[in-house]
Amino acid sequence: PSLLFSRPLPPIDVQPPFFGAMADAAAEVAAAVAGLSPEQAELFRKLMQNVLHAPADPKFRKLKLSNAKIGALCSEPEARRSLEALGWRLTADRENLELPNSANLAGLEAVIKSASAGEPVVITVLRGPLRTKLELPPLARVAHLAFAVEQSAALGKMPRGRQRLLAGYPPKLLQEGQCTLVELGIKSVMLEDEWEQLVSDMRECRCSFVRLAAALETPALRPLALEQQKDFVHERAIVMLRTRIVEVALAELQAARRCFEVVWPPSNPETLAERVALCTGAAKSSLRRREPQPGHSPQPDLLGQNPMLEAMGMEVDDEPETHFVLEVARSELFRTSVQRLGEATPVELRQLLQVRFANEAAEDAGGLRREFFNEFGRACGTATGFWRLTPLGALVPTPGASGSDERRAVYRSCGRAFGLSLGQSARPPKQPLLLGLPLARFFVRAVQGYFPETLDDLQAELNAEQHCNAPDFRGSACLRQQSLRELGLEGQLTFGYALPGDAGVVDLVPGGRSIVVVDENKDQWLQATLRYELVDSIQEAAEAFRAGVCDLVGASHLVLLTAAELREAWSGRGMVTDEDLKVWQANTEVSPAVTKQAEWLFELLRGDLREARSRVLKFATGSDRWPADAKGFRFVVEPMDGTDASLPCAMTCGNMLQLPRYTGREQLRDRLLQAVDCCAELHLA
Repeated sequence: PSLLFSRPLPPIDVQPPFFGAMADAAAEVAAAVAGLSPEQAELFRKLMQNVLHAPADPKFRKLKLSNAKIGALCSEPEARRSLEALGWRLTADRENLELPNSANLAGLEAVIKSASAGEPVVITVLRGPLRTKLELPPLARVAHLAFAVEQSAALGKMPRGRQRLLAGYPPKLLQEGQCTLVELGIKSVMLEDEWEQLVSDMRECRCSFVRLAAALETPALRPLALEQQKDFVHERAIVMLRTRIVEVALAELQAARRCFEVVWPPSNPETLAERVALCTGAAKSSLRRREPQPGHSPQPDLLGQNPMLEAMGMEVDDEPETHFVLEVARSELFRTSVQRLGEATPVELRQLLQVRFANEAAEDAGGLRREFFNEFGRACGTATGFWRLTPLGALVPTPGASGSDERRAVYRSCGRAFGLSLGQSARPPKQPLLLGLPLARFFVRAVQGYFPETLDDLQAELNAEQHCNAPDFRGSACLRQQSLRELGLEGQLTFGYALPGDAGVVDLVPGGRSIVVVDENKDQWLQATLRYELVDSIQEAAEAFRAGVCDLVGASHLVLLTAAELREAWSGRGMVTDEDLKVWQANTEVSPAVTKQAEWLFELLRGDLREARSRVLKFATGSDRWPADAKGFRFVVEPMDGTDASLPCAMTCGNMLQLPRYTGREQLRDRLLQAVDCCAELHLA
């Protein structure tokens, strides 16, 4: 540590002509020591008293900086300046502070006397019915009071991190600062146990996730929460998540994620089934929410008692089922869907969904629902001005004018559609309702409020959406390791970001489009450009989308699932793998009348029709996406009248494929492909 300070304290001269100056200097040193933390001030006093009690003992005249506590004390500028003023000097090896034998010890006595001069401060501490008086030094501050409480056996030696010291009326939390208790006019304080108050508020669902996250990061509270009371904290955090988060602020959402990363890590694959089950239960609970009647206010953060009762394991009577009819036009699926979803209230959208396609006679028994979500996802991919596709075909918002009410309304409606898919999937028979295109993972992270921050993380998110045979050069390690000249990029880059579709240029720094990137600021440019593209440019859309999701199912999915898990919960997978096909076949119920034809079907899907698996799945179920969790997937193969020239039929409401008794595998293959490619003759029920 350096001995150079901006303003050294005056040395304490103890010669007779200078007793007045000595007293003033001692008072200044005492005031500087009083500015230390109580623990450090106490250590300082003990070190000085050791010298006074045994002045001939050399071990007390040498302070080893390698000692953790002494080193920390001496690293404090005020403490170091005070020691220097008292005559302590750094040794030649710079490993110790030493007080020379020639030093007069009267200065040490003067400092100790000055620190204790004046009347002690008496503070009455109230804890429930208990009243305890504490005597403190005249210059004591709030930190000294907290230290005294921690040392008081009468007050239970409450650790500093658990203390809540309140004063005044109405009581306000005391904040540590440089003012003394006398200057603050403090004579009595109320003492509360932060942990006891936190437990009480969690039981009553009055605790926010911001507060719980802060407690889990406090050294005095973390062991209580994660060791002694881990099950209680886990249980109450789940209840809080299911009952309190409806429209959630970003800070609360992020705090909830931090809490569950500690008590129930989202990244643990062994807990995925439990986390998904909780999300499904929370979505089911959200379906019972009701908005307050005019003139009646809901309880804080609660929109009804049923979710609370269900979260506590109590039985709740189901209310009579009503329906929300969503009528959309196939030719304008995105526009009509967004408009209808935006006009409906959350209460209407939480009802049992029935989909109708305009000017079509088909009735929704489940198949149209699946088809709607599948097609809506694909329609987003062609919604110019609102969505665009990454190189891997995932959806990401198109950068546009910020502050546009129209754009926010569109993204909120899209969020409602995605939330609706989760909510309706939670209803019997609990079949996934999958969107036809996935969201880009970095957009899902933005919706969750879990933004990539480091350059490595930003590059990883960029690369996750790139073709391996056509990577984006910004995700390459070579860009960071080689010079711009070696890469052929010298003079080619600026701190301006070109928006898609010639929509203009955004300056990443003031005047950025005119600032050329050089090797010295290359990493800064890379961080800025990826941060804008993957976070800043989509943040407004993510906020509106998040609000739409929470309108329908709350925030459980956003908190408990990773971005990859949530992405698959919304859109499943776009390819049916060989393992998926085994599950498909194992979960298929086959009529004895078409056993041979069903065998041919799966043989073809393993061979000639391998590339058509998703199209066959769409033909028979209404969705070409394979669910991430296929345990509940059911498929049926039934016979129908017809010849080798007849096309098969599908009943998407029951995941049923109806096959004529084809005489050969080739006939089955040709007719099935014909039906899949041209559905004009499809008997859709």
